[in-house]
Amino acid sequence: MLTRKQHFMLLSSASGLTFWGMIATLGPLAAAGSLIGTLPHGLKVFVLLIGPIFVPFGNFIIGFLSDIIGRKKIFIITMIMYGAGIVVIALSYTFVSLAIGLMLAEFGVGGEEIPSLSLISEDSPVSQRAKWLTIIADFDNIGSAIIAGLFVVVSNTFFDRVLLLVSAVILIVIMVISRINLPESYKWLKNRNVEKSEMQKSELYIDTEGVKSNKPSYKLSFFVLLSIGISQYTTFGLMAYIIGPYEFPGAYTDDMIIFVALVGASVAGFIAAPLISRGRRFFTLYSYFIGLLSTVMILVFVPLLNNIFIFYPLLFINMMMSEFAWASRTTLEPELFPTKYRGTFIGTVRLGPMVVYPVLVYLTSSLNLYDFILLNVFLWALGAVGAATWYIKGLETSNIDINYQ
Repeated sequence: MLTRKQHFMLLSSASGLTFWGMIATLGPLAAAGSLIGTLPHGLKVFVLLIGPIFVPFGNFIIGFLSDIIGRKKIFIITMIMYGAGIVVIALSYTFVSLAIGLMLAEFGVGGEEIPSLSLISEDSPVSQRAKWLTIIADFDNIGSAIIAGLFVVVSNTFFDRVLLLVSAVILIVIMVISRINLPESYKWLKNRNVEKSEMQKSELYIDTEGVKSNKPSYKLSFFVLLSIGISQYTTFGLMAYIIGPYEFPGAYTDDMIIFVALVGASVAGFIAAPLISRGRRFFTLYSYFIGLLSTVMILVFVPLLNNIFIFYPLLFINMMMSEFAWASRTTLEPELFPTKYRGTFIGTVRLGPMVVYPVLVYLTSSLNLYDFILLNVFLWALGAVGAATWYIKGLETSNIDINYQ
């Protein structure tokens, strides 16, 4: 049974990641022809690159700051940035203002996830840690699915903007209320030798702090997290956001591809939560290998992908497995690093996939559909290697105390 403070923690993180999902989807939707109309190919690529370029900056800088000033205070900075960005986007009728709004918003939401994952991992009961990390991270997909679905239903650009602003206002009100009542991480306070850490802990339901363990090997952790991170992050973005504008041009079709992909991912998050709670190593292994198999199936059916009754179900399944892989990442990342450096190390390890992704967005702009899917097969294979390595050599983190000595 979670306490009132923990409920506000989950509400704050869920609303923030919903915001991230909405903003992450706006670039691809704009590239597909929504918001300000059809863009030439060069500007389309540029819009698609804004998120992949600015999110890593937010991820790393805000992740580092969250270790310095705390998890709670950092949320005010991120909320102001993406709140301002979304207003600029909603009021944009030119490419320049749209790009500025996207830059602000993407930087802000890029910094939202690391303090959220850190706080949830530190202030949740050990037995529920993986469940809440998985479910809350899934609100990124839910936010994307919501905004993509609204844009599919409402094709008028004026009403698109109204819906965007109304959704943003609702989320910001929820965030302000929840973040006023948000607990600071008692583990972060304890690490900083702040006296009120025990008082903060007493306001939370913490059944046990877990089994004491030496911290996992940094070398192994970074190798595994980089390989599974590059695999999942790039394939998710390419298949959910990029394949439409590049290979299936047309605003409605592209919006539908994003919507189907994100619904698949959203549904999978709630299936993954109880499964990963049983253990991380085997869950990570089969998530990546089944994801690889589903991508191979899409490759086999490339000549028939123009048939939506073939492509959409395959995409839906592929995105479900991508969410399983995402659950592995968002659980292992905070669990494998000590409290003192958790935000910094998560931000550092995420630079790998976040640097590779914009490069691939640019390079895939000239690929045909078969080569586009083949690249995704190789990327999933990279993740499968990382997952197999962790299964053989890694530490089972399901019941350990992540406040390593």
